Amino acid sequence: QAKVSAFVAELKSELRARGVRAHTDNRDHLRPGAKYFEWERKGVPLRVDVGPRDIAAGETKMARRADSSKMPLTLESAGAAADAVVAELDNIQTTLLADARARLAASTHEVGTYGEMAERLNSEKEAGFFLVPWKDDAANEAKIKEETKATLRCFPFAEQDRVEGKMCFFSGEPATHMALFARAY
Repeated sequence: QAKVSAFVAELKSELRARGVRAHTDNRDHLRPGAKYFEWERKGVPLRVDVGPRDIAAGETKMARRADSSKMPLTLESAGAAADAVVAELDNIQTTLLADARARLAASTHEVGTYGEMAERLNSEKEAGFFLVPWKDDAANEAKIKEETKATLRCFPFAEQDRVEGKMCFFSGEPATHMALFARAY
């Protein structure tokens, strides 16, 4: 147990030196499953379990919260283990960001008219974001909200260069922005 505590303290120190928040859960009165559930519920993205058998074998497992996959972690040195944990955290961040961007792209629809947006919003299958040319007008925004329950979400920076020469999908006046409309659920 002393070897485990010493290694975990060194690993925790190495992780903190690399800017990673780390916590040691050494509550012996709880079963491992209860500890796993608690940390998963708190949103901890990666769990490392280290016990006496792991120290003796020189290897343990890292468990990802997002997909419950487990990866081997060599316990040769705390520094090398910390590097592997940081690399896995970076991998998790990259994967989650790519997945979020893909979901956003898949659920963003371009429509040419207000009627098309209203129809697609009411179809339930086509919910999501609607990228439209928009003339900034609070009264028209209120009408859209009243009729479709959709509200203006934002003016995406990356889309603003496309507004030139377009007419507002609602009023027919020259558009001032490209805007995202969506319903809140």
